Amino acid sequence: MPGEKKHITESELEIMKVLWESDQPLPVGEVRKRLSNDWKNTTVATLLTRLVEKGAVCFEATGKIHRYYAVLGREEYGLGATKSLLSKIYNGSVRNLVAALYDHKEISQDEIADIKKLFELE
Repeated sequence: MPGEKKHITESELEIMKVLWESDQPLPVGEVRKRLSNDWKNTTVATLLTRLVEKGAVCFEATGKIHRYYAVLGREEYGLGATKSLLSKIYNGSVRNLVAALYDHKEISQDEIADIKKLFELE
């Protein structure tokens, strides 16, 4: 379906974070260097290929060198992941999510005040 994004795994998300932080397309070796793990180039290349297939990443080819860049934005991904979480766990209810965070002391009074200010602007 158009506009539908396939699920991005935790490992793929690590790659996306590197690409989001870069101001230019990166070759596989540079992506690997910027990761905080010890993956081999082949693992990084496989994950990048999957991300290209999912439409989250594209590449520029110069000879045999491929330089990768994110086409799925961080905010777009975050919104999709949040909607999925809300749907799966909180029956689509933002209120239920916030209530759970509040009940378990995962949201501070400062954050609550900031959220209130957001709604006052409208």
